[in-house]
Amino acid sequence: MEVSPLRIRERHRSPLEYQKDGQQTRTFIEAVEQYAQLGLRTLCLAWRELKEEEYREWSLMFKEASSTLVDREWRLAEVCQRLEHDFEILGVTAIEDRLQDGVPETIETLRKAGINFWMLTGDKQNTAIQIALSCNFISPEPKGQLLLLDGKTEDEVHRSLERVLLTMRITTSEPKDVAFVIDGWSLEIALKHYRKSFTELAILSRTAICCRVTPSQKAQLVEILKSCDYRTLAIGDGGNDVRMIQQADIGVGISGREGLQAARAADYSIGKFRFLKRLILVHGRYSYNRTAFLSQYSFYKSLVICFIQIFFSFISGVSGTSLFNSVSLMAYNVFYTSVPVLASVLDKDLSEETIMQHPQILFYCQAGRLLNPSTFAGWFGRSLFHAIVVFVISIPCLCL
Repeated sequence: MEVSPLRIRERHRSPLEYQKDGQQTRTFIEAVEQYAQLGLRTLCLAWRELKEEEYREWSLMFKEASSTLVDREWRLAEVCQRLEHDFEILGVTAIEDRLQDGVPETIETLRKAGINFWMLTGDKQNTAIQIALSCNFISPEPKGQLLLLDGKTEDEVHRSLERVLLTMRITTSEPKDVAFVIDGWSLEIALKHYRKSFTELAILSRTAICCRVTPSQKAQLVEILKSCDYRTLAIGDGGNDVRMIQQADIGVGISGREGLQAARAADYSIGKFRFLKRLILVHGRYSYNRTAFLSQYSFYKSLVICFIQIFFSFISGVSGTSLFNSVSLMAYNVFYTSVPVLASVLDKDLSEETIMQHPQILFYCQAGRLLNPSTFAGWFGRSLFHAIVVFVISIPCLCL
Protein backbone atom coordinates (compact mmCIF):
# COMPACT_ATOMS: atom_id res chain seq x y z
CA MET A 1 0.00 0.00 0.00
CA GLU A 2 1.44 3.34 -1.04
CA VAL A 3 1.31 6.08 1.52
CA SER A 4 1.95 9.79 1.30
CA PRO A 5 3.57 11.74 4.13
CA LEU A 6 1.55 14.71 5.32
CA ARG A 7 2.39 17.21 8.00
CA ILE A 8 -0.51 18.64 9.97
CA ARG A 9 0.48 22.22 10.74
CA GLU A 10 -0.48 24.06 13.91
CA ARG A 11 -4.23 24.45 14.18
CA HIS A 12 -6.64 25.71 16.82
CA ARG A 13 -8.00 22.22 17.47
CA SER A 14 -5.81 19.69 19.22
CA PRO A 15 -5.01 16.36 17.53
CA LEU A 16 -6.32 14.77 20.73
CA GLU A 17 -9.83 15.55 19.51
CA TYR A 18 -9.26 13.31 16.48
CA GLN A 19 -7.48 10.51 18.34
CA LYS A 20 -9.07 7.14 18.95
CA ASP A 21 -10.34 6.88 22.49
CA GLY A 22 -8.26 4.87 24.92
CA GLN A 23 -6.24 4.91 28.11
CA GLN A 24 -3.25 6.42 26.34
CA THR A 25 -5.39 9.26 24.99
CA ARG A 26 -6.75 10.05 28.43
CA THR A 27 -3.19 10.13 29.76
CA PHE A 28 -2.20 12.64 27.09
CA ILE A 29 -5.28 14.77 27.80
CA GLU A 30 -4.45 14.86 31.51
CA ALA A 31 -0.88 15.88 30.69
CA VAL A 32 -2.06 18.70 28.42
CA GLU A 33 -4.44 19.97 31.10
CA GLN A 34 -1.72 19.88 33.75
CA TYR A 35 0.68 21.78 31.52
CA ALA A 36 -2.00 24.35 30.74
CA GLN A 37 -2.74 24.86 34.44
CA LEU A 38 0.92 25.79 34.84
CA GLY A 39 0.61 28.37 32.08
CA LEU A 40 2.74 26.39 29.63
CA ARG A 41 2.15 26.37 25.91
CA THR A 42 1.43 22.87 24.67
CA LEU A 43 1.95 21.13 21.34
CA CYS A 44 0.54 17.70 20.44
CA LEU A 45 2.22 15.49 17.83
CA ALA A 46 0.23 12.87 15.93
CA TRP A 47 0.33 10.91 12.69
CA ARG A 48 -1.53 8.46 10.49
CA GLU A 49 -0.97 6.79 7.14
CA LEU A 50 -2.67 8.05 4.01
CA LYS A 51 -3.33 6.25 0.79
CA GLU A 52 -2.00 8.05 -2.21
CA GLU A 53 -5.45 8.26 -3.81
CA GLU A 54 -6.92 9.69 -0.61
CA TYR A 55 -4.20 12.31 -0.41
CA ARG A 56 -4.57 13.35 -4.05
CA GLU A 57 -8.33 13.76 -3.67
CA TRP A 58 -7.88 15.76 -0.48
CA SER A 59 -5.14 17.90 -2.03
CA LEU A 60 -7.44 18.98 -4.87
CA MET A 61 -10.17 19.93 -2.38
CA PHE A 62 -7.65 21.87 -0.28
CA LYS A 63 -6.38 23.85 -3.29
CA GLU A 64 -9.95 24.67 -4.28
CA ALA A 65 -10.77 25.88 -0.76
CA SER A 66 -7.56 27.93 -0.63
CA SER A 67 -8.46 29.81 -3.80
CA THR A 68 -12.05 30.64 -2.88
CA LEU A 69 -12.91 34.25 -2.08
CA VAL A 70 -15.94 33.57 0.13
CA ASP A 71 -15.66 32.01 3.62
CA ARG A 72 -12.13 30.82 2.92
CA GLU A 73 -11.30 29.98 6.54
CA TRP A 74 -14.50 27.98 7.03
CA ARG A 75 -13.93 26.09 3.76
CA LEU A 76 -10.36 25.27 4.75
CA ALA A 77 -11.46 24.07 8.18
CA GLU A 78 -14.11 21.85 6.62
CA VAL A 79 -11.59 20.30 4.22
CA CYS A 80 -9.07 19.71 7.00
CA GLN A 81 -11.67 17.94 9.12
CA ARG A 82 -12.05 15.37 6.34
CA LEU A 83 -8.47 14.37 6.92
CA GLU A 84 -8.00 14.85 10.65
CA HIS A 85 -9.31 11.65 12.19
CA ASP A 86 -7.97 8.38 13.59
CA PHE A 87 -4.66 9.93 14.57
CA GLU A 88 -2.09 8.10 16.62
CA ILE A 89 -0.66 10.39 19.26
CA LEU A 90 3.12 10.46 19.39
CA GLY A 91 3.55 12.80 22.33
CA VAL A 92 2.87 16.11 24.00
CA THR A 93 5.38 18.90 24.52
CA ALA A 94 5.19 22.00 26.70
CA ILE A 95 7.32 25.12 26.74
CA GLU A 96 7.39 28.06 29.11
CA ASP A 97 6.79 31.43 27.50
CA ARG A 98 8.00 33.57 30.36
CA LEU A 99 6.44 36.95 30.96
CA GLN A 100 8.63 39.95 30.37
CA ASP A 101 9.66 42.01 33.35
CA GLY A 102 7.20 44.67 34.43
CA VAL A 103 4.10 43.30 32.66
CA PRO A 104 1.84 43.08 35.77
CA GLU A 105 2.90 46.52 36.98
CA THR A 106 2.33 48.06 33.55
CA ILE A 107 -1.20 46.63 33.27
CA GLU A 108 -2.09 47.74 36.79
CA THR A 109 -0.79 51.28 36.19
CA LEU A 110 -2.62 51.69 32.88
CA ARG A 111 -5.82 50.42 34.50
CA LYS A 112 -5.57 53.24 37.00
CA ALA A 113 -5.43 55.60 34.02
CA GLY A 114 -8.86 54.36 32.93
CA ILE A 115 -7.70 52.04 30.15
CA ASN A 116 -9.62 48.79 29.57
CA PHE A 117 -7.85 45.61 28.49
CA TRP A 118 -8.83 42.74 26.20
CA MET A 119 -6.55 39.74 25.82
CA LEU A 120 -6.66 38.16 22.34
CA THR A 121 -4.62 34.99 22.04
CA GLY A 122 -4.39 31.76 20.12
CA ASP A 123 -3.59 29.77 23.27
CA LYS A 124 -6.04 27.28 24.73
CA GLN A 125 -8.42 28.43 27.43
CA ASN A 126 -6.62 27.12 30.52
CA THR A 127 -3.28 28.46 29.34
CA ALA A 128 -4.78 31.87 28.58
CA ILE A 129 -6.42 32.08 32.01
CA GLN A 130 -3.20 31.16 33.81
CA ILE A 131 -1.25 33.76 31.84
CA ALA A 132 -3.94 36.35 32.64
CA LEU A 133 -3.61 35.54 36.35
CA SER A 134 0.19 35.71 36.31
CA CYS A 135 0.26 39.14 34.64
CA ASN A 136 -2.40 40.61 36.97
CA PHE A 137 -4.86 40.83 34.09
CA ILE A 138 -7.63 39.32 36.22
CA SER A 139 -8.03 38.85 39.95
CA PRO A 140 -7.49 35.39 41.46
CA GLU A 141 -10.34 33.49 43.06
CA PRO A 142 -12.41 34.03 45.12
CA LYS A 143 -12.23 37.77 44.47
CA GLY A 144 -12.21 37.44 40.70
CA GLN A 145 -15.13 36.19 38.64
CA LEU A 146 -14.71 34.60 35.23
CA LEU A 147 -17.79 34.35 33.03
CA LEU A 148 -17.41 31.57 30.47
CA LEU A 149 -19.10 32.21 27.14
CA ASP A 150 -19.00 28.93 25.26
CA GLY A 151 -21.08 26.56 23.19
CA LYS A 152 -20.90 24.31 20.17
CA THR A 153 -24.25 25.27 18.64
CA GLU A 154 -26.09 28.52 18.00
CA ASP A 155 -28.58 27.90 20.82
CA GLU A 156 -25.85 27.11 23.35
CA VAL A 157 -23.88 30.23 22.43
CA HIS A 158 -27.04 32.37 22.57
CA ARG A 159 -27.98 31.14 26.06
CA SER A 160 -24.43 31.60 27.30
CA LEU A 161 -24.26 35.09 25.78
CA GLU A 162 -27.53 36.16 27.43
CA ARG A 163 -26.33 34.82 30.79
CA VAL A 164 -23.05 36.74 30.60
CA LEU A 165 -24.87 39.89 29.46
CA LEU A 166 -27.24 39.72 32.42
CA THR A 167 -24.31 39.43 34.83
CA MET A 168 -22.47 42.32 33.21
CA ARG A 169 -25.51 44.59 33.41
CA ILE A 170 -25.81 44.20 37.19
CA THR A 171 -22.15 44.01 38.19
CA THR A 172 -20.48 46.86 40.06
CA SER A 173 -17.09 45.22 40.61
CA GLU A 174 -13.66 46.48 39.65
CA PRO A 175 -12.59 46.03 36.00
CA LYS A 176 -10.23 43.14 36.65
CA ASP A 177 -12.59 41.39 39.08
CA VAL A 178 -15.14 40.45 36.40
CA ALA A 179 -14.13 39.22 32.95
CA PHE A 180 -15.68 37.03 30.31
CA VAL A 181 -13.85 34.25 28.48
CA ILE A 182 -14.73 33.13 24.95
CA ASP A 183 -13.05 30.78 22.49
CA GLY A 184 -12.71 31.18 18.75
CA TRP A 185 -15.51 28.77 17.82
CA SER A 186 -18.08 30.47 20.07
CA LEU A 187 -16.83 33.87 18.94
CA GLU A 188 -17.39 32.97 15.29
CA ILE A 189 -21.01 31.98 16.04
CA ALA A 190 -21.60 35.09 18.16
CA LEU A 191 -20.23 37.45 15.50
CA LYS A 192 -22.21 35.77 12.74
CA HIS A 193 -25.61 35.35 14.40
CA TYR A 194 -25.66 37.53 17.55
CA ARG A 195 -23.46 40.47 16.63
CA LYS A 196 -25.75 43.06 18.26
CA SER A 197 -25.74 41.25 21.62
CA PHE A 198 -21.99 40.73 21.47
CA THR A 199 -21.50 44.42 20.69
CA GLU A 200 -23.51 45.28 23.81
CA LEU A 201 -21.28 42.91 25.78
CA ALA A 202 -18.22 44.67 24.37
CA ILE A 203 -19.56 48.01 25.62
CA LEU A 204 -20.24 46.66 29.12
CA SER A 205 -17.02 44.68 29.49
CA ARG A 206 -13.82 46.28 30.64
CA THR A 207 -11.85 43.02 30.72
CA ALA A 208 -12.09 40.05 28.36
CA ILE A 209 -10.08 36.95 27.46
CA CYS A 210 -10.54 35.70 23.91
CA CYS A 211 -8.67 32.42 23.38
CA ARG A 212 -8.18 30.20 20.34
CA VAL A 213 -8.84 33.18 18.07
CA THR A 214 -7.51 33.54 14.54
CA PRO A 215 -5.78 36.65 13.15
CA SER A 216 -8.95 37.65 11.30
CA GLN A 217 -11.02 37.30 14.49
CA LYS A 218 -8.58 39.56 16.32
CA ALA A 219 -9.10 42.21 13.66
CA GLN A 220 -12.89 41.75 13.85
CA LEU A 221 -12.86 42.32 17.61
CA VAL A 222 -10.89 45.53 17.21
CA GLU A 223 -13.37 46.65 14.56
CA ILE A 224 -16.30 45.98 16.93
CA LEU A 225 -14.68 48.01 19.72
CA LYS A 226 -14.09 50.89 17.29
CA SER A 227 -17.76 50.77 16.30
CA CYS A 228 -18.61 51.27 19.99
CA ASP A 229 -16.87 54.69 19.80
CA TYR A 230 -13.81 53.45 21.68
CA ARG A 231 -10.29 54.53 20.81
CA THR A 232 -8.36 51.30 20.37
CA LEU A 233 -4.70 50.44 20.83
CA ALA A 234 -3.51 47.00 19.73
CA ILE A 235 -0.16 45.62 20.83
CA GLY A 236 1.44 42.41 19.62
CA ASP A 237 4.76 40.81 18.80
CA GLY A 238 4.06 38.23 16.09
CA GLY A 239 2.88 37.87 12.52
CA ASN A 240 -0.55 36.75 13.75
CA ASP A 241 -1.04 40.20 15.28
CA VAL A 242 -0.40 42.23 12.12
CA ARG A 243 -4.05 42.48 11.00
CA MET A 244 -5.15 43.43 14.51
CA ILE A 245 -2.44 46.10 14.78
CA GLN A 246 -3.35 47.60 11.42
CA GLN A 247 -7.07 47.64 12.27
CA ALA A 248 -6.61 49.54 15.55
CA ASP A 249 -6.47 53.33 15.86
CA ILE A 250 -2.97 52.98 17.28
CA GLY A 251 -0.80 49.96 16.55
CA VAL A 252 2.16 49.08 18.76
CA GLY A 253 4.56 46.32 17.78
CA ILE A 254 7.03 44.62 20.09
CA SER A 255 10.27 43.64 18.38
CA GLY A 256 11.84 40.51 19.77
CA ARG A 257 11.92 36.73 19.46
CA GLU A 258 8.74 36.59 17.35
CA GLY A 259 10.35 38.62 14.58
CA LEU A 260 9.78 42.11 13.22
CA GLN A 261 6.51 41.67 11.31
CA ALA A 262 4.40 43.29 14.02
CA ALA A 263 6.93 46.06 14.63
CA ARG A 264 7.08 46.94 10.93
CA ALA A 265 3.29 47.02 10.56
CA ALA A 266 2.74 49.15 13.67
CA ASP A 267 2.59 52.89 14.21
CA TYR A 268 5.04 52.59 17.10
CA SER A 269 7.66 49.96 17.83
CA ILE A 270 8.94 49.20 21.32
CA GLY A 271 11.40 46.67 22.69
CA LYS A 272 9.51 45.57 25.81
CA PHE A 273 5.89 45.54 26.92
CA ARG A 274 6.69 47.64 29.99
CA PHE A 275 7.69 50.54 27.72
CA LEU A 276 4.00 50.88 26.85
CA LYS A 277 3.41 52.63 30.18
CA ARG A 278 5.79 55.46 29.35
CA LEU A 279 4.60 55.61 25.75
CA ILE A 280 0.98 56.22 26.78
CA LEU A 281 1.27 58.16 30.03
CA VAL A 282 4.22 60.42 29.22
CA HIS A 283 4.57 60.74 25.47
CA GLY A 284 0.85 60.28 24.81
CA ARG A 285 -0.13 62.98 27.28
CA TYR A 286 2.54 65.44 26.14
CA SER A 287 1.53 64.84 22.52
CA TYR A 288 -2.13 65.49 23.30
CA ASN A 289 -1.37 68.73 25.17
CA ARG A 290 0.91 70.04 22.44
CA THR A 291 -1.45 69.08 19.63
CA ALA A 292 -4.40 70.69 21.41
CA PHE A 293 -2.49 73.95 21.91
CA LEU A 294 -0.91 74.15 18.45
CA SER A 295 -4.10 73.39 16.53
CA GLN A 296 -6.11 76.05 18.38
CA TYR A 297 -3.27 78.56 18.47
CA SER A 298 -2.93 78.31 14.68
CA PHE A 299 -6.58 79.32 14.31
CA TYR A 300 -6.16 82.03 16.94
CA LYS A 301 -3.25 83.87 15.33
CA SER A 302 -4.88 83.68 11.89
CA LEU A 303 -8.19 84.99 13.23
CA VAL A 304 -6.51 87.93 14.97
CA ILE A 305 -5.02 89.31 11.78
CA CYS A 306 -8.20 88.54 9.82
CA PHE A 307 -10.38 90.47 12.28
CA ILE A 308 -8.01 93.46 12.14
CA GLN A 309 -8.21 93.46 8.34
CA ILE A 310 -12.02 93.27 8.52
CA PHE A 311 -12.18 96.23 10.91
CA PHE A 312 -9.84 98.25 8.67
CA SER A 313 -11.96 97.53 5.59
CA PHE A 314 -14.93 99.31 7.22
CA ILE A 315 -13.03 102.53 8.00
CA SER A 316 -11.36 102.48 4.56
CA GLY A 317 -14.69 102.34 2.76
CA VAL A 318 -14.29 98.69 1.78
CA SER A 319 -11.61 99.76 -0.66
CA GLY A 320 -9.75 96.47 -0.53
CA THR A 321 -6.62 98.15 0.77
CA SER A 322 -4.57 96.06 3.19
CA LEU A 323 -3.55 97.49 6.52
CA PHE A 324 -0.29 95.54 6.40
CA ASN A 325 2.39 95.49 3.74
CA SER A 326 3.92 92.26 2.44
CA VAL A 327 6.91 92.41 4.79
CA SER A 328 4.68 92.77 7.85
CA LEU A 329 2.51 89.84 6.78
CA MET A 330 5.60 87.67 6.32
CA ALA A 331 7.05 88.72 9.66
CA TYR A 332 3.74 87.99 11.40
CA ASN A 333 4.16 84.23 11.02
CA VAL A 334 7.95 84.05 10.98
CA PHE A 335 8.81 86.36 13.88
CA TYR A 336 5.82 87.74 15.76
CA THR A 337 3.89 84.51 16.41
CA SER A 338 6.56 81.79 16.14
CA VAL A 339 7.84 81.91 19.72
CA PRO A 340 4.72 80.29 21.29
CA VAL A 341 4.94 77.50 18.71
CA LEU A 342 8.56 76.74 19.56
CA ALA A 343 7.84 76.95 23.28
CA SER A 344 4.85 74.59 23.09
CA VAL A 345 6.87 71.88 21.33
CA LEU A 346 9.18 71.64 24.33
CA ASP A 347 6.59 72.44 26.99
CA LYS A 348 6.11 70.01 29.90
CA ASP A 349 3.40 71.14 32.27
CA LEU A 350 4.20 68.26 34.65
CA SER A 351 7.38 66.29 35.19
CA GLU A 352 7.62 62.76 33.84
CA GLU A 353 8.04 61.38 37.36
CA THR A 354 4.79 63.01 38.52
CA ILE A 355 2.85 61.59 35.59
CA MET A 356 4.21 58.07 36.10
CA GLN A 357 3.36 58.18 39.81
CA HIS A 358 -0.16 59.50 39.22
CA PRO A 359 -1.61 57.79 36.11
CA GLN A 360 -5.07 59.18 36.94
CA ILE A 361 -3.87 62.43 35.34
CA LEU A 362 -4.61 60.81 31.99
CA PHE A 363 -8.36 61.12 32.71
CA TYR A 364 -7.99 64.82 31.88
CA CYS A 365 -6.86 63.97 28.37
CA GLN A 366 -9.45 61.23 27.88
CA ALA A 367 -12.21 63.69 28.71
CA GLY A 368 -10.94 66.05 26.00
CA ARG A 369 -10.63 69.00 28.38
CA LEU A 370 -8.05 70.81 26.24
CA LEU A 371 -9.59 70.32 22.81
CA ASN A 372 -13.36 70.54 22.43
CA PRO A 373 -15.96 73.01 21.09
CA SER A 374 -15.86 75.01 24.33
CA THR A 375 -12.10 75.52 24.27
CA PHE A 376 -12.22 76.40 20.57
CA ALA A 377 -14.94 78.97 21.26
CA GLY A 378 -12.71 80.40 23.98
CA TRP A 379 -9.81 80.79 21.56
CA PHE A 380 -12.18 82.37 19.02
CA GLY A 381 -13.43 84.90 21.58
CA ARG A 382 -9.87 85.61 22.69
CA SER A 383 -8.81 86.31 19.11
CA LEU A 384 -11.74 88.72 18.61
CA PHE A 385 -10.97 90.56 21.85
CA HIS A 386 -7.25 90.89 21.07
CA ALA A 387 -8.01 92.09 17.54
CA ILE A 388 -10.29 94.83 18.92
CA VAL A 389 -7.63 95.92 21.43
CA VAL A 390 -4.88 96.04 18.81
CA PHE A 391 -7.09 97.89 16.32
CA VAL A 392 -8.33 100.48 18.83
CA ILE A 393 -4.78 101.26 19.95
CA SER A 394 -3.08 101.21 16.55
CA ILE A 395 -5.54 103.17 14.37
CA PRO A 396 -5.30 106.45 16.37
CA CYS A 397 -1.51 106.13 16.24
CA LEU A 398 -1.71 105.60 12.49
CA CYS A 399 -3.69 108.81 12.07
CA LEU A 400 -1.11 110.92 13.89
